[in-house]
Amino acid sequence: MRFSIASLLVACSVSAQANEAVNVDQISGCLVLPVAAVDNHIKATFEVTLDKAGKVKSVAVISYEPHSEAAAEAARQLSRSVQRCWPPSAKTSPTRITVDLKEF
Repeated sequence: MRFSIASLLVACSVSAQANEAVNVDQISGCLVLPVAAVDNHIKATFEVTLDKAGKVKSVAVISYEPHSEAAAEAARQLSRSVQRCWPPSAKTSPTRITVDLKEF
C-alpha cells in the first residue's frame, strides 16, 4: 500500500531542470522508491550525464536532505532507479533532476 501511494504522489514531486530536457512523466512512472527515502522524506538532486550515444554515463547525487546516513543511502539507491528509468529520448547532458519526498 505504501509503495502504491508513493508511486502516485512521486509524479507531483519529481522535477526536471536544465531546459526541461526530460519528460518527468516518463521517469516518475518507473521510479522505485526505497522505503528509507519515503520514511526519511528525502529531497535529493541528481545530475545525469550522458555519453555521445545518449546513454546514461553516470548519475551523481548532488545534494540530499536531511543529512543523515539513512538519507545518504536512500539517495544512492534512488540514483540507481533514476539511471534505470532514464528515457532514451533525452539528449541534453548534463541534466539535473530533483526528487522531493518531503510531502509524504
